[in-house]
Amino acid sequence: MAQLTDDCFAFSGPLLPVADMERMIVERIAPVTEVEPVALDDALGRIIAADVLATEDLPPFDNSAVDGFAVRHADLSAGAETRLVIAERVMAGHAAARPLAPHEAIRIFTGAPMPAGADTVFMQEDCRLDGGPQARPHSQPDRRPKPAVRRRGLRGHEVWQRDGWKRRRRRSG
Repeated sequence: MAQLTDDCFAFSGPLLPVADMERMIVERIAPVTEVEPVALDDALGRIIAADVLATEDLPPFDNSAVDGFAVRHADLSAGAETRLVIAERVMAGHAAARPLAPHEAIRIFTGAPMPAGADTVFMQEDCRLDGGPQARPHSQPDRRPKPAVRRRGLRGHEVWQRDGWKRRRRRSG
């Protein structure tokens, strides 16, 4: 096989022993020992000197990642479509008035809190409406709970970024 002229692995010179390389690293690189407090927005590219704790839960609750229908996975038929009664409509900024009952669906919009009892969200494009108060999630070969639920994440007072990490995120919220 022909040798490429710009091959990053092609090196014809002598290799340095590992001990010599380690010595050169110690001689040429000095660790940072000072700590300088800066605002979070000014910390991009810097190394964090102490753990940064979250001030609140984010997101504060499980919520829908899509517009669709919140259902109980246990209510879904393994081999066919399942008809579910649409019991309520929940928009972002509002919560369901009551827990989801068996064989019901709740029309849910992106960002709305997951109703108690619901563990799966079907995208609206994956459901059929019967013209009345029923939704039919399309047949799914695996019938696993859907990933269209954003779970409650970071808890208040948990470590958001660790000591020694490089600050890379542009937004803190």
